[in-house]
Amino acid sequence: MDVVSYKCPNCSAPLTFEVDSQNWDCKFCGSQFERSQLESIEALGGTEKIEPVAPSPEVQASYESGAVAYSCPSCGGRIVTDATTAATFCVFCHNPTVIASNLKEEKRPVRIIPFKLKRDEAAGALQKLCKKRPLLPRDFREYGLSGEVSGLYVPFWLYSADVAAQMSATATRVKSWSDSNYRYTKTDTYQVLRSGEASFRHVPADGSSKMDDKLMDALEPFRYEDMVEFTMEYLSGHFAESYDVDAVQAAPRAVSRMRDSAGGMIRGTVSGYSSVRVDNLQIQERNLRHMNVMLPVWMMMVPYKDKTYAFGMNGQTGKMVGKLPLSMGRFFALLGIIGALLSLIVFIGGMFI
Repeated sequence: MDVVSYKCPNCSAPLTFEVDSQNWDCKFCGSQFERSQLESIEALGGTEKIEPVAPSPEVQASYESGAVAYSCPSCGGRIVTDATTAATFCVFCHNPTVIASNLKEEKRPVRIIPFKLKRDEAAGALQKLCKKRPLLPRDFREYGLSGEVSGLYVPFWLYSADVAAQMSATATRVKSWSDSNYRYTKTDTYQVLRSGEASFRHVPADGSSKMDDKLMDALEPFRYEDMVEFTMEYLSGHFAESYDVDAVQAAPRAVSRMRDSAGGMIRGTVSGYSSVRVDNLQIQERNLRHMNVMLPVWMMMVPYKDKTYAFGMNGQTGKMVGKLPLSMGRFFALLGIIGALLSLIVFIGGMFI
């Protein structure tokens, strides 16, 4: 089965995963189904296969770059995707579609954190972020209300490893005193040796080249205790990507974070000295393990003037990240107000000198 759409057994309308209930709802007849019921629906043929269709000549060039077209079972419209899209919608009838062929066994995640927060909460979080920025252009908030909000399951690699660190350093302790004739300074020099081990679990690195790594890093932390076994039904009603950055390619990012953290911890054990110079620091990781998971992210794209601003919200914790535009007019106006206040303070102070 290449592509599937989960259908309500009562009315054959599409089912979507709902954040509030953590169940699958039918928007047409109001039916609601739990995970165990959905397995029975699938066993009874409650999924519909979408057959690939031949591309039209005018879009043949784009298909050659990796895009694939499927025929929507609800309206017959064409669904165009690329090789990494794992879940999408029909642009004509908004029928949610899971593309199983892009989640073959070697690319299928082991765990998933289902969405805990809704679309409206993501849009509201962006508005709250805007209210806290006095230098934001006045009309940007209006653009933010009309921006595109998409629920996306992003592929991540979670790495675990044991890290051993060894450090040698030169430290000094300086003491000064004086008498009626002289000032004295005594410097004691020490060789400091440290070693230690730390175990890291679930250090993330996103597995999609389409996603901004810095944006994805800023969305952390996720609560990994909420992970459940992956099934494709969770993707219904949201967008999803399969990884195109494999575990070997993504590993250096996670390993670098482990090394930096271990180095910081072992340097932090040296205290009480006037100065510390690290002479040698060796860090080695072993038993490096990885796991492929999908994590929930609300993405908001806000077109403003000649630029599109991207914001992300952790679909589990609600943490919002993104870079807002700066109104230069309001910035210079604020500088003018500050300058005027400083001048007034200097003027008033001069009156009493």
